Amino acid sequence: MHTELHSRGALFDDEPPGLASRLVGLRPYQLGATPYEHPAEPPFVVFAGGRGQGKTTVLRALRDAYRGHTPIALIDGEERQFTAPPPERPAESWSPVGQALTTAAEQLAEPVKGAGRIGFPRLSAGLLAVAAAGWTEREVPRIRREAERILLLNETDSWLSGFAGRWMGKVISRLVASMSGTGPVVEPIIEATLEVFTEGVSPAHRRLRGAATWYRDYPGAGDSPKMALVLLSRHFRAGGDFRRHAERHLVRALLADLEDAYAGVVQRSHRRGRPVLLIDNVQEPAGLGLLEPVLRDRADGIRDQAVFFAALRGYAHPALRNAGRLALPEAARETGWRPGTSPSSRALLLSLPPLTPDGTPRVDEGRPR
Repeated sequence: MHTELHSRGALFDDEPPGLASRLVGLRPYQLGATPYEHPAEPPFVVFAGGRGQGKTTVLRALRDAYRGHTPIALIDGEERQFTAPPPERPAESWSPVGQALTTAAEQLAEPVKGAGRIGFPRLSAGLLAVAAAGWTEREVPRIRREAERILLLNETDSWLSGFAGRWMGKVISRLVASMSGTGPVVEPIIEATLEVFTEGVSPAHRRLRGAATWYRDYPGAGDSPKMALVLLSRHFRAGGDFRRHAERHLVRALLADLEDAYAGVVQRSHRRGRPVLLIDNVQEPAGLGLLEPVLRDRADGIRDQAVFFAALRGYAHPALRNAGRLALPEAARETGWRPGTSPSSRALLLSLPPLTPDGTPRVDEGRPR
């Protein structure tokens, strides 16, 4: 099976289960369950190699194999959308990591067989605070467009139907009513967001309140969700290490929202396997901005159950200096991977077998042939 992927059976085989089955918990292209090889913490898998070795084809094949069966997203760090902000977006309120998180969440939110859409209230609250740092009272049309994209990350099939539109209207109305000059609008936006989060008594609103209070532990916030989001926005705008600190919390927010989607007996019974994030060209800023926070948090004991497969151009990177290393065929039955204490040890670097002259993958509309 999958012979068109040129000796990639160690990843895709059904019997014995290949690496993808053992990490995701589902066999490719089907809902057949597979026991986890690493039930407590999966390795962050990175396919290494030079150009033309089929790394992109492998990631696309993984997306096709699990799309519709478990939440999955594919981003490419070299895409234009991750290399520079759109013309109307100030650079201080945009980053490759923020764009990657938004794009990944939009894909992960899509419904799968037996389960509806996933909402990302923690992530959207943080992204809204970051975006607000680049807004002024003269830009209401742009504010509306950017806010709508972020707020739609909260929408699910049932309990949030129509909620994003109502929420956006309240946020914009509160913003316009609060502005009295050309100063920053971060605090009015955050106040409006928290106000909507705390309205209502339904289970949906309880989840939204939980999303707001989740930020209370942000360093320096003093247990205040509002101060936490204000600080997050300031740190992001400051750039450098401050921005990386804020981005780490945004990555953590996405993974916490994913964890919520699997919390409880009922939700786990509807969602089989683990969610999957695929990152092509992980050596680019958008990729490293996801890889490094995940590895650091896992090393610090902040666990998540997401499965990451990434493609690295080359065979080494400073962020992966202590990663486990195997040739892909060696992972056919078991990886033997055990993490150490350093962040980079939470990764597993797999070198792909070289392609033969007649074994170059052909891709048609994103599907390997």
